[in-house]
Amino acid sequence: MYESKIIFTDVLLPKWIKTLGMIGMYAISMSTPVMAEIDPKIKSGTQINEISHKTTLLIITESQSIGSGSLIAKEGNKCIGVTNRHVVLSSEGKVEKMIIRTYDEQTYKVDNVNWFSSEDLAIVEFQCNRNYEPITIATYQLSPGQPVYLSGWPPSLGQINRQFTSGSISTILKNSDDGYAIGYTNVTQGGMSGGQILDAAGRLVGIHGLGDRDQVSAKTGFNYGIPVSTMLARVSQNGLNYNLKIVYSLPQESDDNTLVSTEVPQIDSRDRVDVNKLRDNVDWTIETIQKICIFLGC
Repeated sequence: MYESKIIFTDVLLPKWIKTLGMIGMYAISMSTPVMAEIDPKIKSGTQINEISHKTTLLIITESQSIGSGSLIAKEGNKCIGVTNRHVVLSSEGKVEKMIIRTYDEQTYKVDNVNWFSSEDLAIVEFQCNRNYEPITIATYQLSPGQPVYLSGWPPSLGQINRQFTSGSISTILKNSDDGYAIGYTNVTQGGMSGGQILDAAGRLVGIHGLGDRDQVSAKTGFNYGIPVSTMLARVSQNGLNYNLKIVYSLPQESDDNTLVSTEVPQIDSRDRVDVNKLRDNVDWTIETIQKICIFLGC
């Protein structure tokens, strides 16, 4: 069972005046997952960070909360991302208005949200006018000790800096709680909910969302995520199948004898966002959308 909430559609401000006649509602279109021919070889931390940089989404809501997500599909001018249910819902349990920022500093209004009551997962859709490459999804049996990388957007000191951390799987739970079944040692922070869990080949294997309950900025040792297999099962069961890039193989050792560095690279200026500027943009966008809806009665 899932809950589907429609927000607003197809207005890429400030061109809203040109698109008034296009405002409407639409539902998720049906499509078929495809097998992806992606290099399964183990990569360096720098190489994986580059993949993550281009596919980690920053989500900011009308209530000014911050979350993360992954770009998992692109169909025409429609982009699809996955995040946590608790990222998209307000404290009252209602879907919030949201803006998504992509790696190239473009911001897009979320048009449609599908969230699942059985797991802490949500699928977001937004109209995108750039040639984005979605993340590859890898579904296989994860194991304790397996190296993983996390990527997300925690706010700190007036900025939002994408964090990319290394660690390893610490446990696989037999009985999941709200979908959470993967435990790992990576350092996380608030704002990284909905972010990526990547394997050593740079493929998406899980969605981060649960940290320890200590009142500290950095959370380590008690972090949990939801396997991508759970996400794939839910979207398929509910007829939300997209053209996903899916592989079923474990990361493969390189053919040569070159040692692959697991050192985590420093985040550069591409992964730094001024909070005030972004929030000003969100406030202006949402205010304009509200004015449009008053005019059109949406």
